[in-house]
Amino acid sequence: MDTKALIRKRVLELRDGMGADERERKGRQIAEKTVNHPLFQKADSILCYASYRSEADTYALMRQAWKLGKKVYCPKVQGKEMEFYRIFSLEGLAEGYKGINEPKGQEGLQFAVADQKEGSCLMVMPGAVFDKGRNRIGYGGGYYDRYLEKHTGLATIALCFDLQVQEKVPSEDYDRKPDILITESHIYIECY
Repeated sequence: MDTKALIRKRVLELRDGMGADERERKGRQIAEKTVNHPLFQKADSILCYASYRSEADTYALMRQAWKLGKKVYCPKVQGKEMEFYRIFSLEGLAEGYKGINEPKGQEGLQFAVADQKEGSCLMVMPGAVFDKGRNRIGYGGGYYDRYLEKHTGLATIALCFDLQVQEKVPSEDYDRKPDILITESHIYIECY
């Protein structure tokens, strides 16, 4: 089996090669499935990354969350760790770590898992490659794996295009996979 780095490189090249119209159309399908999912609907708080480059668009999710009266938090990288901070509009984001949009402000706006009722929060996770069992290859920094190791019990959904889903990808014990994986044509869930 190929290494994670080789699989990531190959799949990201495929994703980057998708035409803008196709990416936008499929991104809308992913966003629609996500906002209609019960985990999104019942959550009071949405922890959501700001999509970057050829990722499925997450800005539509944030706008819909605000329309529904939900709180939106985005991640900010701080050294080897990541924390989520509340934003009130897309203007609350500015270019940060590796050119990815992050929250500008921090004072008093940090997300606190302890303040959340069970099921009242949903994390939307990024990823480079997934498999049908929802195993995930991220971008290599381990930020989400470390965050979810420390903050257990958060409901998680990951978003990607069909072309990012492989039959099987390598995974380690420390890798955190999402509860649900949503693509333009499938919703992958835990099979009991």
